[in-house]
Amino acid sequence: MLQELVAGNAYAFLLVFSRFGSAMMSLPGVGENAIPARFRLSVALLISALIVPVVGPTLPPLPAQPMHLAFLIVTEVGFGLALGVMIRLMMSAMHVAGTVIALQAGLASAMLFDPNQGGQTAVVSSALVFMGIALVFVTDLHLLGLQAAYDSYTLFPPMQAPAFGDFANSAVRLVNDGFALGIRLAAPFIVYGIVFNVALGLLNRLMPSLQIFFIMQAPQIATSLVVLGLSLAAIGLAFTGHVEEHIAQFLVRR
Repeated sequence: MLQELVAGNAYAFLLVFSRFGSAMMSLPGVGENAIPARFRLSVALLISALIVPVVGPTLPPLPAQPMHLAFLIVTEVGFGLALGVMIRLMMSAMHVAGTVIALQAGLASAMLFDPNQGGQTAVVSSALVFMGIALVFVTDLHLLGLQAAYDSYTLFPPMQAPAFGDFANSAVRLVNDGFALGIRLAAPFIVYGIVFNVALGLLNRLMPSLQIFFIMQAPQIATSLVVLGLSLAAIGLAFTGHVEEHIAQFLVRR
């Protein structure tokens, strides 16, 4: 009796950890490469231990065949990774907005290595992404992500094959919405860039011998930083609303 109880609890913890652990490895903020792997593992183990008593009764019984158990673990890892990647895709709006802003502000050549993107990105883009991650934690949206992971046991119960088509459609929709939001967030800078460059073009036609684009580079950057400072609050509000709206799609209405 005791052996069956221990085996059942270990099996339930393994299933829950497979889903939550894989989700924690890919969530924004907690799942970043800059976060030590031991910290991420510790958080995943703690959350799994807290979730097991709640979702344990809803889990399927311990399979008799090892192949069935392996299938369960693989599907749980797949569900967790899919949820984490879906939430991470919501951060693409800030990356797109930062890239467009850097291009319009004349800061596109100011690059640095971003470990989250795995390559060189503009400084403005990295700053906006970090601001988005900070806003997620400040506004407690990370708790909403954990609630979505918990509700996933209702939407995607164990022993069910992953719906790859639904996940693919959701990922495409998230990328589309993130790109559209990024362009809207950078809309003031697009208008500013068009007006500024058209004005410089007219001045260059009037005074061809004057290196107007070189002279006005510093004022262009300074004005862009002022516009960025004035629009940061609106950018943050629009981004948090975007994240909350899309995470709510994975929540079960009660």
